[in-house]
Amino acid sequence: MQSSIANLFQRVPRGLFGPLGDPYAELYWDILANLYQCEFEREPFVVVRSLALEIAEQVIRTSSLWRTRRQELELFALEAETGVNGRNAANRPASSIGSSTGDTEEGSIVRGLARRMISRLETSGWVHFQYRANLGEIMSFHPYAARILETLIKVARDEQPVFQGYIHSIAALLDTKAFAQRPGVSLSEAKRHTLDLVRELKILERNIHLFTERILAEAGSPAKVLEEGFEHYEQAVMANYHRLKTVDNVHRQRSGILERLDAIERDEISLNAAADWYATQSGITAAEARIRVKSDLETLRSQLNIIPRIIEEIDARNARFSGVALRKLRYLLRQDRRTEGQLQYIVDALARGDVPELDFDIYKCELLTGGFLYTPPMARPKLAPQGLSIRKAVDQEKIRKEASARIRRPFSRPRIEEFIDQLLAGRAAGSMKEVNVTSDEEYVRLLYIASYGLDRNSNFQLLPSAERVRKAPYTYPEGKIERKAQSRQKLVNKKSSRPAEKNGVS
Repeated sequence: MQSSIANLFQRVPRGLFGPLGDPYAELYWDILANLYQCEFEREPFVVVRSLALEIAEQVIRTSSLWRTRRQELELFALEAETGVNGRNAANRPASSIGSSTGDTEEGSIVRGLARRMISRLETSGWVHFQYRANLGEIMSFHPYAARILETLIKVARDEQPVFQGYIHSIAALLDTKAFAQRPGVSLSEAKRHTLDLVRELKILERNIHLFTERILAEAGSPAKVLEEGFEHYEQAVMANYHRLKTVDNVHRQRSGILERLDAIERDEISLNAAADWYATQSGITAAEARIRVKSDLETLRSQLNIIPRIIEEIDARNARFSGVALRKLRYLLRQDRRTEGQLQYIVDALARGDVPELDFDIYKCELLTGGFLYTPPMARPKLAPQGLSIRKAVDQEKIRKEASARIRRPFSRPRIEEFIDQLLAGRAAGSMKEVNVTSDEEYVRLLYIASYGLDRNSNFQLLPSAERVRKAPYTYPEGKIERKAQSRQKLVNKKSSRPAEKNGVS
């Protein structure tokens, strides 16, 4: 088992974590975090050595350690200045340091302390300085240090990683076409995503257990229960739990992925191609690569088989958390003597006929609102027998006409075009003033005239103007209604054919 674990100290120095285990670890951490933010999280600029020292000095001055353990830090700074392991500084009274010479000596001590801390971060392997022309010494983080710091800062900020569609990525990587194109890459990436998914599921389960224990042990007031149960719990747990039950539902894809693993294990061509890729990437023999491919497939299967048990544990712990939070909140509210005293005071005042003005503590209490944890079943009224009524004779034709009048569209395009034909009465154009508007229905018809006249799909078009027509109580824009060229030609043909029909000409 140990032979498969890489040696960490071949990649990072042994003393890398020394500053973070130091008695002044808070100072080292604040300096590292500020330098990381300047390098990676702010507007791009170069951090030279002088700027790194200024950042360290500012961190020292604002640190609580500088206020509470100043004498120790002053001696620590003077050890670097004397260069004799602090013997000269130890002979000097600590009370005289920084007190007799004022701000000048204090500034030199802070600067010396900053130089010593930056130097230790450099020698321990967090940062390094490289010289560039016209700029001087530029600070840079080692690649491993930048990645470690990114993780540590996320932990310090209590940032919980969100499920990033792991199960969908695994299914896509193991898809028949994708796996046939790059078997080695697909298998390696699918294993990585599977391990990430299982890790995040286990973290989610541990987080729920942690919040449950925190409410039981630490929550001493209703406000604390609500703070832990809603604000912190929602941020750390509920976002991922919601995704697990909706978009990243593992059960929807798991059976299909296991079937694909069975098919891959029977596909010798793909297995050989994957082994060749493993051998090329890792510099191992073909036999070792084949063993590693088989091991990754077994890892995928075992991790996917354990996922349902983890999800069941997550569901059980989440239900337990809800019950614990509700019971603890009820207990604390019942034990709040101050609330009972306020209620008793109200009852006494109302009994005397007085209505006092009181200040009350208002709690955000979604746990007790309806539908959050438990929705009681609603009692449905029992059905009672009803007598059958005798059908009366009805006028079916009348019903049909009324129904057809209701469902037909009064302002369809053909009906509006027919209305425009009647309005123009053979003319090529007319004015909007000629449209009669005396009711709401006719005003709605105006809207349809404008809509159909502007969309270029009718046999007429509307040319609106800036003037307005007022026909109390209705007001609408003036405009010109004219037939389109094709419609006018049909009208001319229709007029020219009428005399011929009268004279019997065919």
